This record gives sequence, structure tokens and C-alpha cells, in this order.
Amino acid sequence: MFRRRRKFSSGEDGAGWIYADLFLALMIVGLGSAVITSSSPTGAATTTAPPTFQLSCAEFPVKVPSNLSGNGGAQIEAAITSEISRRGWSGDTAKPGLVIVFGGFSAGEGPGDGDRRAANIRPALRASTPLFQKVEMRSGGASSVTVNGKVNTVGGAGAFLLVVYLLFNGADLVEDCTR
Repeated sequence: MFRRRRKFSSGEDGAGWIYADLFLALMIVGLGSAVITSSSPTGAATTTAPPTFQLSCAEFPVKVPSNLSGNGGAQIEAAITSEISRRGWSGDTAKPGLVIVFGGFSAGEGPGDGDRRAANIRPALRASTPLFQKVEMRSGGASSVTVNGKVNTVGGAGAFLLVVYLLFNGADLVEDCTR
């Protein structure tokens, strides 16, 4: 019998075999990394994902009572709880997520003075109600603030207004956030 020897005339003929070998090596590595192990749980332990909250852009104002150490915290809680109920939510599905504290200033002062007062009252606000323990709080100075298209007066030196944004856990919110 006759055997024909294959003769390579150029590097192009050998290039096909190099690519075939490379493809085979990649397949072996790929299949080796795709090993899946299965284990069944040994107990009835179930894990639940923490609720995912979304920030509502429909903010609302809350006047800060002059006596925070008395029942001022309870008044703030009542205003927040009332707003949550007005929206048809519950305390389990909604909570404050962002609070901006605006401080007022007198005629001889500027917004910076109100901002300084607002920053100084934040620890007392946190201590006044458990709702504010884990809430992001920012401060600012203003004589009036527009909240949801309505102008709210902050007041003079020593007066404070909270602008509260709620976190909601539920169906996707459909709100007009352009105001």
C-alpha cells in the first residue's frame, strides 16, 4: 500500500491545527470550571432578604415644637405617623429616610446663622424620637422653604422646620419628582 505524505507548503496549513488544539484546551478548561456541586440543607433554616425601601420624593413639612425635651418628640412622631397613614401606608412599610432641618434667622442675620442653629439642634432631634435614630439628617438656613410646591415659613431665630422624605417598602412609587 501506498502512503501519501502530507507536505506543508506554508504556515497557513498548520494554523488550522493550532486553532483546533486551542479550542480543545479551552473546552477542557471550561468544562472543568463548570463543575456544580449540590448540597441539600440539613435543617429547616430559611433566610429572608431584608426589605428594600425606595425614597419617596413627595416630601412634607413638620414644624419643630419649641420644647423638644418635653413632648416635642411625640408631636413630631404624630405628624410623621399621620402623613404615613394619609398616604395609605403603615409603619411597617414606611419610615423617615431623609430629614432636612431648616433653621430660621432674624433680620440682622443671614442663612448661615440659621444653618448653624439647625446643625446644633440635630442631636436633640435624634434624641427626641426613635424615628430619627438611623435617619440621614442635613441642615440649612432659610426664612421660608417650598415643600411640594407650597411655601412654608420657617420663622425667625430659634424656629425650625423639618422637611421629611419617607422610605417606602412596597410597589414601585409613581410620583411627580419634578416639583
